Amino acid sequence: MRHEALRELRDGGSEALREVREGTDAALREVRGRTGDALAELGRARAGSAVERLTAESGAKVRGMLDEGRAALLDFALDEAARLFAEPAPPVMEVVLPGTEAIRVTGHRHRVLPDVLRVLDARCHALLVGPAGTGESMMAKQAAEALGLEFQALSLGPTTPMSKIFGYYDADGHYHATPFRRAFEHGGLMPLVELDSGPPGLPAELNQALAIGTCAFADGMVTAHPGFGLVATANTYGTGGDRQDVGRQALDAATLDRFVIVDVPVDEELEERIALAHAPDRQEEAREVVREVRGLRSAAAEKRLPVTFPPHASVDAAKPLQAGADVEQAFQWRVVRGMSDGHRAALGIGS
Repeated sequence: MRHEALRELRDGGSEALREVREGTDAALREVRGRTGDALAELGRARAGSAVERLTAESGAKVRGMLDEGRAALLDFALDEAARLFAEPAPPVMEVVLPGTEAIRVTGHRHRVLPDVLRVLDARCHALLVGPAGTGESMMAKQAAEALGLEFQALSLGPTTPMSKIFGYYDADGHYHATPFRRAFEHGGLMPLVELDSGPPGLPAELNQALAIGTCAFADGMVTAHPGFGLVATANTYGTGGDRQDVGRQALDAATLDRFVIVDVPVDEELEERIALAHAPDRQEEAREVVREVRGLRSAAAEKRLPVTFPPHASVDAAKPLQAGADVEQAFQWRVVRGMSDGHRAALGIGS
């Protein structure tokens, strides 16, 4: 009886111990599982925080770089805008001619260009008269481009041979044409630059060609093409040399009668625009040079001094400014170089 009781107690104890062990193992497994989950969650949280921190730091750096880049681009854009708007942009010029669409002329051009276009459209020949350096020759080129005409050119001087204008035969009997011949025969605009400085016999030869539309060339008579136009330039009205244009020849009334005369005064707005265009980084200095040249031009005219200050003086003085020269250097190099002490004193220019 006692033995059975002990066996039951032993067996019951073993069963209880087994249940305790199993319960303990289950509890340990649950603890380990929860601990593992907690550690994993903790690891993910820490990793996430690190990533977020890294992302935040990187984002801050990227945003900083972007802000700096945007600021730099904005500064650059503002500088460029200031530079561009500091230079007066020439407005588009529209010229309306009868029977044609409006001609749009862009770029730097003289204010009397529309008058020249109207004279040529009327199939008249133009004589552009103005001081040296006012842009008569360039205006002739712009007129040809605006009207869609072929452009030829010839600069004249006292020793220009007539063969350079009307052509010649060489020793082998070959005729050599000239720009004037090509324009006269095939059409186009022909500028004769500085007509009042050309050879004395030229005006008489031109009179026939311009009056009746027929010209005697070295190889025979040629009839003018319907699209031929002549633009002559001069610094005088054909009255001969004066205190500024020494050596200019007088043009007779018959020659002058072949042309419509267009006055080409100094266009100070054009002068300033071109000067500023040549010194985009030195705008204020370029304006100072232009003001000085204008002042000297006015003083020289008032005192009737035989010195000239054409727009080219302002433009050419602006060029070395852009290359790093100061205003005084540019002024001495281009505006007053070679001027006598007497003229300097009369104009109030220091030596």
